[in-house]
This record gives sequence, structure tokens and C-alpha cells, in this order.
Amino acid sequence: MNTTRNPPPHLDIVSTSTMVLNVSLSSRKALHNVHLPYMVQRPKPTGYNVALKNAAEGYDKARRMVAWLYDIADYESSVPQTFSLQQKTDKYTWELSDEFPPHLAIVPSDQAVSAPSIFSPVRLAQTLLVMSSLWYDDHTELAPGPEQNTMQKLTEWNQERHRDQGWIIKDMFNAPNIGLRNDWFTDEVFAQQFFTGPNPTTITLANDTWVSAFTGEAKAQNNAKMLALFGSAPPNSFYVQDFSDFRARMGAKPDEELFNDSDGAMRYGCAAVALFYLTAVGKLHPLAIIPDYKGSMAASVTIFNKRTDPLDITVNQANDWPWRYAKTCVLSSDWALHEMIIHLNNTHLVEEAVIVAAQRKLSPSHIVFRLLEPHWVVTLSLNALARSVLIPEVIVPIAGFSAPHIFQFIRGSFTNFDWKSLYAPADLESRGFPIDQLNSPKFHNYAYARDINDMWTTLKKFVSSVLQDAQYYPDDASVAADTQIQAWCDEMRSGMGAGMKNFPESITTVDDLVNMVTMCIHIAAPQHTAVNYLQQYYQTFVPNKPSALFSPLPKSIAQLQKYTESDLMAALPLNAKRQWLLMAQIPYLLSMQVQEDENIVTYAANASTDKDPIIASAGRQLAADLKKLAAVFLANSSQLDDQNTPYDVLAPEQLAKAIVI
Repeated sequence: MNTTRNPPPHLDIVSTSTMVLNVSLSSRKALHNVHLPYMVQRPKPTGYNVALKNAAEGYDKARRMVAWLYDIADYESSVPQTFSLQQKTDKYTWELSDEFPPHLAIVPSDQAVSAPSIFSPVRLAQTLLVMSSLWYDDHTELAPGPEQNTMQKLTEWNQERHRDQGWIIKDMFNAPNIGLRNDWFTDEVFAQQFFTGPNPTTITLANDTWVSAFTGEAKAQNNAKMLALFGSAPPNSFYVQDFSDFRARMGAKPDEELFNDSDGAMRYGCAAVALFYLTAVGKLHPLAIIPDYKGSMAASVTIFNKRTDPLDITVNQANDWPWRYAKTCVLSSDWALHEMIIHLNNTHLVEEAVIVAAQRKLSPSHIVFRLLEPHWVVTLSLNALARSVLIPEVIVPIAGFSAPHIFQFIRGSFTNFDWKSLYAPADLESRGFPIDQLNSPKFHNYAYARDINDMWTTLKKFVSSVLQDAQYYPDDASVAADTQIQAWCDEMRSGMGAGMKNFPESITTVDDLVNMVTMCIHIAAPQHTAVNYLQQYYQTFVPNKPSALFSPLPKSIAQLQKYTESDLMAALPLNAKRQWLLMAQIPYLLSMQVQEDENIVTYAANASTDKDPIIASAGRQLAADLKKLAAVFLANSSQLDDQNTPYDVLAPEQLAKAIVI
């Protein structure tokens, strides 16, 4: 590949047999020495839609380009075959030596699904266009530039792109995004994202240490209004989005500047902390923000909201630039946690470990294997694609953290994944959202919590009705005597297996087995759906949730308080079009509508006709329960204070049965 050539006006994708067809990829390590296929110049297109049309017409070439990503010998999908347990053990082996957590070493040929089968062809072509640096002269249609140097201009640019959407080939501006809202930057919309946005899974009741720390800082800044609120608020009113442990989890020093200077654009990361006040009527209101926590309050910058009351209209939120900058830091930190951990690690990578361990230790006829297998579908091939291209070629080039920091972050999160504490009901309780109070006025805006808890209960009922049948596990002793279940546990914990130390050492009761099987389905279906399919809406408008900051963070509160609009604009990738495009295009690629044959309703319908009468009976009840849940979830959304953006991502007809994108 000619690496010295400047990016031409437009390039078409072609593969060469040398680069693609004859490369033997026996392991992930081989991919380090393989680069994108050769490119040849084509006539410059007249606009973005023409460029996308050219990419769509080169679809077959794009398929060959993506083919080299897969570390397999035979890359054609086929009808699944039934293997003996020994054959599966030999076939499904662990890769333990690369920078990723343990994963499948070679995607079995009967599990391999081509990238165009997973991703929409047009969306894939558009993303490849961006990832391959396929530029043309008129950049304004692709991404804004320095000329859009105010938030008003950026908002108008976003609106124009949506108005100009074509009829034939549609792009990321076809679907609405948060930038179309006139109030997208407000405290209310900012806060609500942690209840119903792409990452509604980590907001947590503030412990006494955080409340005391912010109280002390309010005293130091002589903020009487904030001190009065801290002193008068009812118990359990303060919540945090806490990213303060980023440096420790990434292996960085407490005061180390976090940055990434790869790919021709200096980017900065941050470890923000945001304190919120949750009122008795359910208003979540941001009170204070640490843009980048550096080990202590004294070493960090803390800014307080001018508005202690969510109903206060005396402050012009649009022009409160220091506060808007701080909120951007919080959402940028949340981008990192969401993309690398909540989405990638806690669903994709963890579920792959379940798949490989189950394939190696559970026979095809085992009831747990039969319950779980429908929720795997294309996960292995999809993850191979993610490890080969999405992480090194997309996440790293747009993140504000170095590659070593990112991989340590991911590996540590995988190893320490706490299975039982992340069961949906236990997770909500531990974060300060009592299950028996979710329908109270205080928590009515937390639609994710209300929906996910009900979905967990429904899935657990389905799993329980199968496993507790006398044919399978009539009592706890029958579970304890199941050597394959014990072998599965060992494989999940072993250093030569998944290496997940918090997976149970053993599963010896029916209830424990029901919970674990429910958890595995929960990760693949509702949890992944919740954290994946809202990215289009919240992240294609980059100012709402940038993946990194493009200027250094403030060193003092005095410096931050002087920030103007130009300082916030400097933190956005207006001079880094490739980064802007990737930030916007990847969420668009990953937010395709769930197809009917992939949703949980169709799964229940198929289960209801299973040849096993026990599964069939449970499937019929699941179908009926999902129909009831659809009405409940619709009601939950209708009760949100913010009716501009409904929360319907977990509606059964939109809920994917597996990680299919």
C-alpha cells in the first residue's frame, strides 16, 4: 500500500489477491501486518450523495475489503451443524495472547457471517468511505469546519443536512438527532440522558464521601446557595456520574494528562464527575461538575451550576459557556465509559466468553445450551470484526486516551466483571434505585430502570419455567450433580479460559442457575439493545457527546470561569473532519432498526413451536408476557416529563434477541 500518497479527491475500494485472498490469518497477531487494500483514484464526485452512490456500487469490492478482517480460514456461512462435545472443545479455542480479553481464536466456519450480512450495505459502504480517508474537495457536506464557529451555526448546519436528505440513498441525517432540539444543551436534557440515553446504567446514589467533598468545595468557593441545598435536601437525594477512576483503571498516574496524538489530531481525555440532585418529583438536576478528576478535589477543578433549582429560569443557559463546557466534559467521559466498557466489554466481549465456554463445556443437547444458543447468532463474527477494525481503526483514532490505556481499561473491566452484582435488580438496588419504588414519582423519569427490571422478571420467568421442570432440574441436588454446569463455571473462571474471576465458582441451586441463564440472555438481548440502539440519536450530533476534547482542559476554576463560546468550540473537532465523521458515522452504522426476524417477539414465537414441549409452553407464555410489557413500556414512556424524545428502545418489537450489530 502506498502510504506516502496524500489523500486523493476520491478513492474507490479495490482488493488485491496479495493483500486479501492470499493472506493467511491464523491469529489476531497476523492482522497487525495487514493494512487496508490498495486504492485507486476515481473521478471526483460532485457531492456526498454521489460519493455514497459510488461506494454502494462498489459493494462487492467493499465485501472483499472487509474479508481480510476475519481471522478465519473459511469465511462462508453455512447451516449450523451438530458437533459432539469433544469436537466443539477442539473447534472452539481461546485466544489469550493479544491485547484483548480472552476470545475465540478462530471463528469457526459454520459461525462466520460476512460483514455485509451484519451491517446494512449502504451504511457499511458509507463508513468504509470515511474509515479509508476517502475525501473530496467539498468537505462541507460531510462535516462542519472552522467556518461553523458558533453553536448556532453548528445547529443550523445540522438542520440543513436533515432538510437536504435524499430520497434514494440516505445517510446519517435521515433519522433525527438530538441537535434538532432547540433545548439540547439545557440542564434538563443533559441530565435526562443518564436516565434514558445510550448509557443509563451507571448513575449512582452519591456516597457520603462525594457529598462531603462537594460540600467542602462549595464552602471553599463561598457558594451559599449550594451549601443551603446540601444542608436541606432529604436523604438519598444526590446522585453521581463518577468517572474519577479512569486513570487508575487505565494505569495512568493521578495527575497524568490523558491524551492521544495518533491519526494526525491531538485529542484529550478526561475523567469527569457530575453531581445531581434528584427531587421528590423526579427532576434530575446537575449541581456540580469536576471536568477532570486528578486524585483529589484540591488537584482538580470544580464548577457549580448557577441554577440550584431546576425550575430557575433567570439564568441564560445558552450563554453559560463555562457550565456548558463542563457538561461537555461529562458527556465525553461518558462516551468513553459507554463505548469501551458498558457497550463493548459488558455486552459484546462478555457474551463472547459465555459462548466460547458454553461451546467447549456444554453438549448440544444440554438444556442450558439450547436456551442460550438462539441468543448468539452472529456475535462471534461481529466481535471478530470489532477487534480487527472498529476498535483499532475507529475507537482508538477518535478517543482521548492512548491505545495502551484503552486496552488496559477494557481488559481490567472484563476480568473484574461482577456477574451477580450486575443482575438487573441487584444492579439497580446497589445504585440507589429500590425496585419496590421504581413506579414512585421520584423515579418515574428513569424509564430504563423501570423497563429493564420488568424485562428481567419476564425473561427469568421464561427461563425458570423451563429449568425447574421435573425433566431438567426438579431440585437443587440435580443442579449440583450436573458436571457440565460445573465445567462451564470452571471454564469461565480459569486463567486458561475466560479468566473471569467473579463468575461463580459453582452453581448448585436451581435459583442460581436460573439467574445465571437469565443474565446471559439479558446481556445479549435487552441490555445490549438498551446501550446500542440510541447511539444514532444522541451521538451523530457530535457537540452533544464528543469522543474527546480537541484542546487542553482548564487548569484552574479561574481559567474555566473565563471560558467563552470560542473555548467550547475549540474543544470540538472542527479542524479534524475525519474524527468528526467517525464520531457521527459509527453510531449511525450501529443503530439500524432491529429486523422483525431478529426481535424478542419473533424469538418467543419460535420458542412456542419448539419440538421440546416444555420450551414450547414457556415460549407461549413469554409471547403473552411480552405483549403485556409492550403496553407497560409505552405507558412508562408517556409518563416521562420530557415528551420530546420517547423512550421505546426496549419495546419488545424493537428489542433484539441477540447482539446482531
